Amino acid sequence: MDVLLFHRTILTGIALLILALAFRWRHQIQRIIVNYFTEATHPVNLAIFRIVLFGTLIAFVDIPEAVWFSELPEELRFLPKGFGWVFNYLPINPTLVQVTGILLIVFSFTAMIGLFTRTSAWLTVIFGFYVLSISQLFGKIDHYNHMLWFPAILAASRCGDVLSVDAVLAAWKRADRGVVEPPSSSPIYALPIRFVWLLMGIIYFFPGVAKLWASGFLWAFSDNLRFRLYQSWIDRADGWMPFFRVDKYPALYQPAALGAILFEISFIFLIFLPRWRMLAVVGGLSFHTMTNWLMRIPFWTLRNCYVVFFDWNGIFNRIGRWLFPKEMYVIYDGQCKFCRRTIASLRVFDILGRLTFVNVYDLQTLKKHNLNWLDFNALVADMHAVVDKKTWLGFSAYRAFAPRIPIFWPILPLLYVWPVPKIGNRIYRKVAASRTCNRAEQPSPNAAEYKPRVRTRAVVTVGIILLVMNFFYGIRGRYDAWPFSCYPTFGRLVGPTKEKLEVVVLNSTGETLPFDQTKFQQTFSFHRFTEMSKRILKLQEENPAELNLRLSALWQALEQHDSTLKSVASVQFYETTLITIPERWDENPLSRKLLYQFKPHALSNSTPYKAVN
Repeated sequence: MDVLLFHRTILTGIALLILALAFRWRHQIQRIIVNYFTEATHPVNLAIFRIVLFGTLIAFVDIPEAVWFSELPEELRFLPKGFGWVFNYLPINPTLVQVTGILLIVFSFTAMIGLFTRTSAWLTVIFGFYVLSISQLFGKIDHYNHMLWFPAILAASRCGDVLSVDAVLAAWKRADRGVVEPPSSSPIYALPIRFVWLLMGIIYFFPGVAKLWASGFLWAFSDNLRFRLYQSWIDRADGWMPFFRVDKYPALYQPAALGAILFEISFIFLIFLPRWRMLAVVGGLSFHTMTNWLMRIPFWTLRNCYVVFFDWNGIFNRIGRWLFPKEMYVIYDGQCKFCRRTIASLRVFDILGRLTFVNVYDLQTLKKHNLNWLDFNALVADMHAVVDKKTWLGFSAYRAFAPRIPIFWPILPLLYVWPVPKIGNRIYRKVAASRTCNRAEQPSPNAAEYKPRVRTRAVVTVGIILLVMNFFYGIRGRYDAWPFSCYPTFGRLVGPTKEKLEVVVLNSTGETLPFDQTKFQQTFSFHRFTEMSKRILKLQEENPAELNLRLSALWQALEQHDSTLKSVASVQFYETTLITIPERWDENPLSRKLLYQFKPHALSNSTPYKAVN
């Protein structure tokens, strides 16, 4: 029996066994799924993901690169599968790309700080689709699709309820109704996080399955990973290799290959189990660390998104207890509209949880915290900060509790430098004296805690659409689609050789001219240049007229980056076979096969056409 067929038979049997066990334990699985989608989490956890995600997007967007691609001839475009056809109807020019790129940065920033959060997030998705698609139109898909998926989920969620400008404005409205408490834990903050986890699971799952289905267990238990490392290393123009040559130790790289497959397949299942969830997180961070270390594939945009797995509210609370072992009580005038707004705003950013805010008129709470020894008239006159028997009041109270709210850390030294204390005391006294004209209604008995309305329809709709579309492309193995796709599988087995496209240029006398291919590829990327060139050369039999158009456009783009190429009389494309084993690189090339030859200035590019996917 064929080895691959044998392995597929075993895999099919394992899959059927898992399905049988799933049916046997269907009621337990149903409970696990229900708990997964109905668990509550603190809004801080979603807010931290919002800040990191949009901050990552700002760092990731490269406007000059997008503008550079927009200047390439239209004949070089190969529209990706999926929604690439949209760009047959959307205008692409440097000015438009520059403007939309700036808008993408602006709205990513406003979404990050939480200003008009949901609107900003949706505009980020819209402009992001346009700007991030530009470089995807030239023969190869780079897989940063998640930088559109995750913002779309956040755009449908209440990710701006804390740690945002919107949260401060909402806090003022609540304070006017007598509520100073920020939102508490709720399923509405957990649900978008759960969809993000599932999408990350899909990112890994289908490549893992593809490895086993395409190559069987030989993907791990062979020299496949070693040769994949070699292919990655030989593509580096600088001759880079990791300082530790794991390729010399089969006892290390074969278990590592098996571990990669197990991680990719199990991730989506482990996230449903709270006790095992961190194992998936550790596996994912280790996986990306190893690929970066061994192959210089950092995948940093996805790695940054792992912040979504951590309970930041619990982490911040533990840090708060470590930094400030003693609780501080802040006593304020609950009948003052300005005071209530101030306290409500502060609580939006009180992530360390080491401040307890007490309304001076809440005598029961004062007694509960043993604060009834304080003079009531003094408490009404000034805001107090209290730790044990030590008290601060007025501006000094603000300065005392500022270290417990991290957003104030950058300005803490200024609070002690003259003339800031003098000005601060003067402003405080002026505001305190005017409070009698700014009285607020007493809080209603049911206004103790703010509970946002539970509306999950938007999150569920967006999440399901993203899951279904990516499942569809994942099960088909379509890694050439955009913005939904299967992520790279690296599923087939590779050997010690690889084919590489080589471009040779000749002058009118047939002499080879120096041609630094890397000049063009530094922006274009080696892999995109290679894939685009291969797709152009495939047109030799399908459409020779289009082949000439595209080759002429390619050479036009090359000449723009290297003026010495204007004297070229002939260009040759070779398929070069290389040995990838580092110790034998000096034997390269093993062979060269001429694929196509053309004379740049003899080609005609006068016939317009529309690129198709």
